[in-house]
Amino acid sequence: MGVVSILTHSFTDGYNREFGRVFGGGLERYILDLCSVIRELGHIPEVHQLSYYEAFQTRTEQIDVFGYAYDMDDVPEAFARMAAAARGPVIYASCLWQPISYKPGSLGICHGINWDRPGLPLETKQQVAEHIQLALDGLVRIVSVDSHFQTFCRAACTFDDPQQVVLIPNAVDTSYFTPAPPRPRFGKEQEAEWLSAWKEDLASQEEEAGVVISGLNAKEAILLDNADNSNQANEIADSVASIHSTALPSTIARPLRILYPRRISMERGIIPMMLAADRLLGAYPDLEIEFAGELVEGSTVGRAFRYWHRTHPHQDRILQRTYDFRDIREAYHQADIAVIPTVFSEGTSYACLEAMSCGIPVVASNVGGLNDLIQDGFNGLLVPPGDEALTAALVRLLEDRAERERLGIYARETAVAYDLSGWRRKWSSVLETFLADAGLREGIRG
Repeated sequence: MGVVSILTHSFTDGYNREFGRVFGGGLERYILDLCSVIRELGHIPEVHQLSYYEAFQTRTEQIDVFGYAYDMDDVPEAFARMAAAARGPVIYASCLWQPISYKPGSLGICHGINWDRPGLPLETKQQVAEHIQLALDGLVRIVSVDSHFQTFCRAACTFDDPQQVVLIPNAVDTSYFTPAPPRPRFGKEQEAEWLSAWKEDLASQEEEAGVVISGLNAKEAILLDNADNSNQANEIADSVASIHSTALPSTIARPLRILYPRRISMERGIIPMMLAADRLLGAYPDLEIEFAGELVEGSTVGRAFRYWHRTHPHQDRILQRTYDFRDIREAYHQADIAVIPTVFSEGTSYACLEAMSCGIPVVASNVGGLNDLIQDGFNGLLVPPGDEALTAALVRLLEDRAERERLGIYARETAVAYDLSGWRRKWSSVLETFLADAGLREGIRG
């Protein structure tokens, strides 16, 4: 049993100075899952990260974490200090676009291209290719979460081993992120019995049909799947929805809800989302919009969002909550549509996969790895980044319940292919080879 060190720019919350809490972003979730795989292989993970404030040491989720104060204009220097302090084999889990001097024999991870941001000068993009070449030259292997980085390396850099860049897309626990049960339309005294029956039916569908459908049984799913065209599918979905809506007397009126399950930040598309919300909340009086992501208090974007929410004429229908990793399913289960309006810097989004796994129709930007996940019109809607196309796509789904249900069905089926169990197997294989080679190199040096 030995230590494996993970070097990254973020794990615990160095943004809000809550060093003992894992920050609720995709990178941080990824590292947490990776630490679990390392432990299963009999090794001890520890994390070294940048700190926006003072240096720190903490322990969270059974992981020792070391924070390093640094100069924002000299990230490579901070990574050099982390590598010098790290014990055991080293995994560089971010910042491969920086000119880092890598510790020999180390592994790298690319979490998505971030040099696709609007307005980035051409000379900067050309420089990035040089920095990625340094990563290819200095790391024994790089794991990419989407196909775009792999393509970039082949187009803009050179490397001899075609297996040096390994594609392991992000994943989702499909046994946890399941479609929500249909919302009950009867009294609370019947709810426990109804929920138990629904769970049994859900398990039966998983086993026998290999698909989980929100509000539909397996027979109805087969009818939808066999529909010759979208019009026929819509007619069947309308018929199915009609059956479900008349089976019990309706006593509960519930507004539709759009969910934005992302960090409140520029790259995640918060500005297009706020602009779309302005139009939609004014046009649909029964609509709610929930913002369910991390917010860095005091940041420019954080202050702008707080002011927008506080002064909005429809503020009572704008919800904002930061969920823990383990609670975010609640947000998906209360939503009718999820939106991933990324502007730049995206891999295969955890939030997109989680929404799809919960059987929710997703509107996503055609940015980064999102178009690895969404096939437009089949399992979601894919739009160019910006508020105009985003608003139009959301209006389309708000107006068409059958379309929402149809897209949600195929979203769930797609998510099954990205189940977490497969991710863990692939990473175990990569780590076993990496750690064995590291041990061999150490033995030779010894």
